[in-house]
Amino acid sequence: MVKIHSLIKASALVLTLVVLSGCATTLGGSSAERGQSLSPDAQLYADYVSARYASNLNDAASRSAYFSRAFARRPDDLDLGQKALAAAINHGDNALARTLSIEILALDETDGTARAVMGANALAKGRYKRALEYLADANAGIGIENFNALMRGWAQVGLGDTGAAKITFGDMKGGKYFEFLGNMQLAIIDMQDGEMEAAAKIFAAIDEVNLAPIESTLAQARGFMALGDKDKALAVLNTYADANGGALTGPIRYTLDAINAGQKLQWKLTPAQSASRALTEPAFRYYGAQQQFESAETFLRLALELDPKNDKARLFLGSILEQVDRDEDAMTQYAQIGQLSPFSVSARLSESDILFSEDKNEEGIKVLQSIQKTHPSRVTQGSLGRAYLIMEDYAKALPYYDALIKDMSEDELKKNPQVNYLRGICLERLGRWEEAVADFEFVLENKPDNADALNYLGYTWVDKGVNLTKAFVMIEKAVELEPTSGAIIDSLGWAHYKLGRYGQARINLEKAAERSPTSATIIDHLGDVYWKLGRRKEAGYQWERAATLDPTDKELKAIKAKIKGGLRAVVQ
Repeated sequence: MVKIHSLIKASALVLTLVVLSGCATTLGGSSAERGQSLSPDAQLYADYVSARYASNLNDAASRSAYFSRAFARRPDDLDLGQKALAAAINHGDNALARTLSIEILALDETDGTARAVMGANALAKGRYKRALEYLADANAGIGIENFNALMRGWAQVGLGDTGAAKITFGDMKGGKYFEFLGNMQLAIIDMQDGEMEAAAKIFAAIDEVNLAPIESTLAQARGFMALGDKDKALAVLNTYADANGGALTGPIRYTLDAINAGQKLQWKLTPAQSASRALTEPAFRYYGAQQQFESAETFLRLALELDPKNDKARLFLGSILEQVDRDEDAMTQYAQIGQLSPFSVSARLSESDILFSEDKNEEGIKVLQSIQKTHPSRVTQGSLGRAYLIMEDYAKALPYYDALIKDMSEDELKKNPQVNYLRGICLERLGRWEEAVADFEFVLENKPDNADALNYLGYTWVDKGVNLTKAFVMIEKAVELEPTSGAIIDSLGWAHYKLGRYGQARINLEKAAERSPTSATIIDHLGDVYWKLGRRKEAGYQWERAATLDPTDKELKAIKAKIKGGLRAVVQ
């Protein structure tokens, strides 16, 4: 979907693109066929600028096509070839990526990304010797070299040379993260070779630093199952589940249920599958965490080249695509994660998030209802409750929170009373105030530093004009806990307003407006305090602003009345 702000930002390019290439968003026909006569340099420039324009619009297909055309016009330009290769990979066009890689390697035989593409393709096909030829001696820089090394090590395993693989994995550069990542591969090999003591020692060290705990747990479980030791596999899975709220959804729960049901899964992975999983974690955790999204996408797509059934890589890829505003591409990835996948729930939740962000609320609800029907859990119940809460349909949200609280033990609720906080919001909005207070007070009894509960209860008391002294103390504490929250600072300002301290209220509300300039509630409050201070024109301006900021129906009715007749037009 094309974003309006992108079109505005790129509008200055449109005229240039029309002149240079006839149409910047289509690939049909040469310029001569359109009655134009461009020099080779002009055609090259048109393709290049069109590729950059496509990048601004997050149009991966056009970006790839135009960069490839530009490289074809100047095949000796390595930099242009590298841009074309990156665009082809990020478009998911593996065939084009391989063609471009061959052409780039003819210009620079040490290019790390081109070698990674060709090496991954060979490894995926089980051509281990050929894979090693591509994955060795690359001029890749430490980042890409580590990814190539992960593939190289598993290619060596494929050739039966575990000794060489251990050297490769034991020599990972780039800091502790990659060192531990290499050690995880060593532990997997040790388990496959029956060297259990050595594997256990490495896994213990990895688990101690909490590096990729899910992958570490699954690797150990697969290793035990491959050796026929079901009890140890279940023990390691249950240890993780017990420490993580039962692991209600996802691969740990899926594997636990599969083993208990006697299902036959593939316990020993192929070298390509192992390499795919080795690439997945650092592509997302290393590059993604540093917001190097193009690099993250590149290696996640290579992970999928190695194993198209690696749904974790596909889920991570969708997340990266969302980060760069390519929601349609992300939805395409999520749609390929089937209902029987360990990552099905996560994929459906991600799909619903995108739909809600696009104001397709009914479609988002249908997705959540579907996953609740096929994979019922507290996670899916909570997601439906939150969706209706955000949609301000409190009557429909409430039953989901009631069901969650009924399903949770008292100890669980005391450790995680957030569900009571959310139910309290529903109850308050439905006019069941005493019940709401009980939920908020339960939260604060068990989490006295919960800024949201302090703020919500304190603000509501202030708004109702009751318990003002206690409410004021609660809101001040919330501000101390969350000093940058516009909503909480607004509550403090509103408390001063209710107590007639309009000067102090103005200071807080202006600060809140700076923190949250698009909050209709805060801007409306600021208008009210300006009116009380005799600043009538400024009050009107703020109310007019608030009316454009998506207020609730109730707020909008009051705002319109104030715009017309001032603060006296509404009952405070």
